[in-house]
Amino acid sequence: MQQPSTSLKQVEPWGIGRMRPYPDAVVLPAARPILDPHTQAPVWVGPDGAPLEVEAKHKRSETSQETSTKTSLDGTPDQGSDQNGDSD
Repeated sequence: MQQPSTSLKQVEPWGIGRMRPYPDAVVLPAARPILDPHTQAPVWVGPDGAPLEVEAKHKRSETSQETSTKTSLDGTPDQGSDQNGDSD
């Protein structure tokens, strides 16, 4: 049996033409927390000692689910339930 005579041309992946080098990284000045004696909460200050603006704080989020358990042989729910939750 004879092999088809097709040339095996190397095909460049489609993304190669779209790739660019990463931009240079910017080094940000370090910030440090200073304890406020009145509120006992940290205040973030920059290298010049000026307080930094604080953006919105993350609020705690939760998800929960409660399902009834099925432990009998016929598939009907027995007494009890199962709780599943997640929070951050």
